[in-house]
Amino acid sequence: MSKEIESYIRAGYPAVVITTAEEDRALTICKNIATTLKRDFQFWSLTKGIQKEIKNYDEMSSSQICKDINHEVNNTNTTMSDPIKVLEQPLKNVPSAGVIYVLLDFHPFCKTPNTWRRAKDLFKIAKSIGLTYVFVSSKFEVPEELKREVIMTSLPLPTREELHVVLQKIANANRTPIPTGYDMYVEAALGLTLNEAENAYATSIAKNGRLDVKVINHVKEKTICSSGLIECKSSNETIENIGGLKQFTSWAEKRFLAFSPEAKDYGIPAPKGTLLIGVPGSGKSLSAKALANLWQKPLLKLDIGKLFGSLVGETESNTRQALAIAEAMAPCVLWIDEIEKGLAGLQSSGKTDSGVTSRAFGTILTWLQEKESPVFVIATANNVSQLPPEFLRKGRFDEIFFVDIPTLEERKEIFAIQLRKYKRDPANYNLNLLAESTDKFTGAEIEQTVVNALYDTWSSDNKVLTDDSIITAIHNITPMAASGGMSEQIDSIRRWCEESHIKKANGLEKDIISLTRVGRVISYEEEGEQN
Repeated sequence: MSKEIESYIRAGYPAVVITTAEEDRALTICKNIATTLKRDFQFWSLTKGIQKEIKNYDEMSSSQICKDINHEVNNTNTTMSDPIKVLEQPLKNVPSAGVIYVLLDFHPFCKTPNTWRRAKDLFKIAKSIGLTYVFVSSKFEVPEELKREVIMTSLPLPTREELHVVLQKIANANRTPIPTGYDMYVEAALGLTLNEAENAYATSIAKNGRLDVKVINHVKEKTICSSGLIECKSSNETIENIGGLKQFTSWAEKRFLAFSPEAKDYGIPAPKGTLLIGVPGSGKSLSAKALANLWQKPLLKLDIGKLFGSLVGETESNTRQALAIAEAMAPCVLWIDEIEKGLAGLQSSGKTDSGVTSRAFGTILTWLQEKESPVFVIATANNVSQLPPEFLRKGRFDEIFFVDIPTLEERKEIFAIQLRKYKRDPANYNLNLLAESTDKFTGAEIEQTVVNALYDTWSSDNKVLTDDSIITAIHNITPMAASGGMSEQIDSIRRWCEESHIKKANGLEKDIISLTRVGRVISYEEEGEQN
């Protein structure tokens, strides 16, 4: 990035806008460029006025810092709060080699007509005398009248090498050894600024006496997810808590291996993600939480409904910002729950909302197809008929899975998981009987039978959870899949998945993958018999 900024200055742009929250990095880059080009270097801030030296308070003693602050307080130059005089300041004495003049957080002043008009006048002069104005701010809206006069760029977040330097600095300061395989701690801080990474590492050491990926990720989540567009989720769910879905979990564990540096060196691209289609309560959301925990990656939840705003362009801006947050958090898991509801009204978007939904959806589609950052997307949907065909195109996701009603064996496994979850030994229960009694029950409905039975037994005299008490609770629940409308919808999804050759998340691979041959659908088992 420093090369890019230097090229703009060499090219003679009178003004460069750098959008970044790391003004210290931007100042250092600009000073180094000034040294390379043998130009004078100055920078201005509203509170300190004109300065030439960047102070590193980490290398100063407390007495030196206090002395410096007292000097600033006693030598405040009130004239340097006048924006026009601030812009004119470097013209008083321009050396022959030129000046790089950095203005920190000057953007509020640019909104007044007299300021941007004077800036426009000065920019015409600046180019001919080697003066470059560099505006540094976390957000800078260039007035329409100046857009042809300036070049805008942004400072990228720190690289792995820069974060490694910060890691060593904090570890040395706290006399904490850096374990072998330090890449995991550097990776956990990707998406943070240098100061934020420093705080995350220091928090980890202060809290646990050592570097801890979970603590670093937690600090990262709190730092980046403050906009409200994306929710940072924490989860203690594990793969063992997922009943059934063996094909999906097996696939996911293989994808996890692709996050390693060795896989990258081997040439394996970062996995894109998966779409889970199926019945509500069948474990789709649970899978997203379990994978994030298994991979020790931050779990982000995107609610598409939160992206829509009332102002013109607000929805599109929110969409881009949310995706940028996800990329800043990478490597991470991005969970988009019930995505078909967020895209409701897409077909009529041009008539009902001037195409806002369509444009937001287009931005998401393009990002899913072209993203290179390690953001693993888990999108879930209950009703495939509401999903646009282009969303299901190959390349958006690594794989699409259909999550069906659990089988008998899977229901036994789910009952065992739920009984352990609520502090009961599954060996004391007739899992076969319970599973046979819950035909068409989803995992969520099975859990609810155990919870209801616990409430009933707690209010009884003996307070012992038995098979009979669970069976009673089962009889008091009517599963969704047994209702007419939902049963038809599930059958419809099953047919669509079979016709589209969508993998089933349940069962073993040889039981569910279909092949098309001579115009009919056959299973691997049938194929083996014919061979």
